[in-house]
Amino acid sequence: MANAEIITIGDELLSGETVDTSSNELDKKLEALGWSVVRHTTVRDVEEDIAEAFTAAAARSELVISSGGLGPTDDDVTLAALARALGTNLTLHAPTLDAIAQKFRSIGREMTPNNERQARVPELGEVIPNPVGTAPAFVAPLGRARIFLLPGVPREMRWLFDNAVAPVIRPSESESPGRSARPIHRRTLRVMGLGESRLEHEIRAVTGAHPSVRFGYRTLGAENHIKLAATGQGASEAIAQAEAAIRSILESRIFGVDDQELPVVVGELLEAAGHTVATAESCTGGLISTLLTDRSGSSKYVLGGFVTYANSAKQELVGVTAAELDTHGAVSAPVASQMAVGARARLGATWGLSATGIAGPTGGSPDKPVGTVFIAVAGPEDVAVRQIRLPGDRAQIRRGTALSVLDLLRLRLLG
Repeated sequence: MANAEIITIGDELLSGETVDTSSNELDKKLEALGWSVVRHTTVRDVEEDIAEAFTAAAARSELVISSGGLGPTDDDVTLAALARALGTNLTLHAPTLDAIAQKFRSIGREMTPNNERQARVPELGEVIPNPVGTAPAFVAPLGRARIFLLPGVPREMRWLFDNAVAPVIRPSESESPGRSARPIHRRTLRVMGLGESRLEHEIRAVTGAHPSVRFGYRTLGAENHIKLAATGQGASEAIAQAEAAIRSILESRIFGVDDQELPVVVGELLEAAGHTVATAESCTGGLISTLLTDRSGSSKYVLGGFVTYANSAKQELVGVTAAELDTHGAVSAPVASQMAVGARARLGATWGLSATGIAGPTGGSPDKPVGTVFIAVAGPEDVAVRQIRLPGDRAQIRRGTALSVLDLLRLRLLG
């Protein structure tokens, strides 16, 4: 496959102040077109550093895509950096300046002099007009590569890539001898209830039996993902066969594929069954309800919920008994069970969900350390209660708890 590199530009990206979402999006788009993305580079807003990054990338790869640094302020130096790398000068591109001025007039605003910076482009290369913003894109030959400069604004970057860049960059045999376009086929299987090392151990036989498929693993909080990738003839079939083999081992522990989120999967199951839920939450503080109601249309199956943080709220709102609290404590299986049963009864739901635990960083004990959680799902026939131990900080434990409750409900809905 032909090689491509992505360069994102900005002090705010390098410091972590702004999350770099462009690299991930560009990576997926390029690989779908048949490019092998071999490197992501993030560079600060320094002309010399950006020029050096451009030169190095263009010496290694056939395609370079950059994002950022095309605005009107003094720290927007990407065009100047490309001119430096090309060994040429910047020149005022009158049609671009006119287009920028027209955009300001169309919204009743006066263009300031610094916007002229966006119309000063390298003498070598071609301007790509930007109908959805003021910063034009630019393309030029550099080294062995074509280099495209795109704005850092995600909406503008996305539009320009899809409409101006993608149509002209499909790799060909002529520009990459022996490495013509072979799109990468991908599949992600999303799993709850198994750690990364255990997951790899469980499917080790599958990985050995499918050498044409590349297997990867990713932990995302309480979830673990199995990532499958293959290229070339028969890639789609190879991935399908590997997926089938994994499913035969993991069965219902796989809750979704690709971009499917657990709360959405659970919501779809509830809606299809015509069932409803009510929640009683202690350590999660309403997060279970939040995850469920993030999906549009969730009022069809979410009746409501109770945040029962204090023991008095557990008693008054969902009927937890003083005897259970005194005997077992708030963080216990009996209390989780009564919370779920009480929430279900109070709102007349098909299912009652509950969580009570120690999210930390304080409150733990030798018997019940931080991360100790009891979850419960009460249904028409019985109550399922689980004790789990979750690692991480307070936010991670709370989210892991909420997802664990939803996964327990999912398993009960599947029967």
